[in-house]
Amino acid sequence: MNYLSTLEISKDLGIPKRTVQSYCKEGFLPALVSLNKGKPCYKIEAHSYLSWKNKNFKGIKRGKFSKHTSSDREIVIDDLKSLAQIWLEWCASGKLTGKPLGKRTIEIYEYYFTLYIKGLGKYPSKPLISVDNLRNVLGSYLPQNYSTKRNIYDAIMSFTKYLIELDKFSSEIRNKLKALKPKRYLPAKKTSLNETQLKTMIAACDEMKTNYYGRLTNKVIVVFLANTGLRAFEFCKLKLEDINLEAKRVYVRLGKGNKPREIGINTETYELLLEYLKARLSFNSEYFFLNKDGKPFTVDRLNKKISGLANKLGFKGISPHSLRRSFVTINAAKGRPLNHLRIACGHADLSTTQGYCMTSTDEVVAAMREW
Repeated sequence: MNYLSTLEISKDLGIPKRTVQSYCKEGFLPALVSLNKGKPCYKIEAHSYLSWKNKNFKGIKRGKFSKHTSSDREIVIDDLKSLAQIWLEWCASGKLTGKPLGKRTIEIYEYYFTLYIKGLGKYPSKPLISVDNLRNVLGSYLPQNYSTKRNIYDAIMSFTKYLIELDKFSSEIRNKLKALKPKRYLPAKKTSLNETQLKTMIAACDEMKTNYYGRLTNKVIVVFLANTGLRAFEFCKLKLEDINLEAKRVYVRLGKGNKPREIGINTETYELLLEYLKARLSFNSEYFFLNKDGKPFTVDRLNKKISGLANKLGFKGISPHSLRRSFVTINAAKGRPLNHLRIACGHADLSTTQGYCMTSTDEVVAAMREW
């Protein structure tokens, strides 16, 4: 059971800690009391606090406790956001599904739940989570935005599961929401670079109009992703201690589903990393890959950098994930065992790795001529 301190509640309500303690002492705010060095110490159960806040606290006016100074709509949305924070804690701890969800999944849930709230508009119908509201939010996105629609749907379905655990939502309504599960009407866009295109992109990094560190950083990013097959968020989380150049090994601590794995570094990557480490000596950070300001890359920033480099060469739709597909495709064409590639990519199923192979018909025809 989650408990809040009087300090946490005072920050949430924007009132002095002593005021919260008075509410607890008077019994106005239900709390458990214990003695600490002879002084009363209060702790408040999180769900009871949310109910109390929604019922009694409507804002502060001139420093005094005041009722009904905010609209009901704002209070409902604020309450929904407060519940969402505890929902995410349940997801991270495994309390909701029995299995802790990875940090990246939690970030995705939080982001797309926020998109759902924004999609409700200024005057949404009540209740805020309903078949009509979810239909309207999902319907505001075009068919080609399937991933956005699906992520919003997944976040809401997980959140409603949490609400059912609290007896705040109906299982019958949740079953009706399942009918709104987005369907992919357009084929997924799967982009990758062939070996020639990849070499062109790497060479272009040396000719960019930026300083030495900028050119080197661009090059090391492309080479590292193309030769390791790491996911974007895995790349961004790498720290100095995770890359052992002497052993030519990379330890991926925060892989998908919180599953760690180890991968190797080839000679091209090894030599480039040595050069890069010398160039980043002026920065003091535990993270391995840093931008020109000495800050670690975010997934969004990494996506923009890769797509920007590719667009200048006329390679459209290229992302860090495209380089991950390129890693599988190029190495599979060279005869590397698919199971090795599966382990390197951190895939649980070999069929997932096979789906990353973007071998073209022309390549198959050319190869068959030599059979």
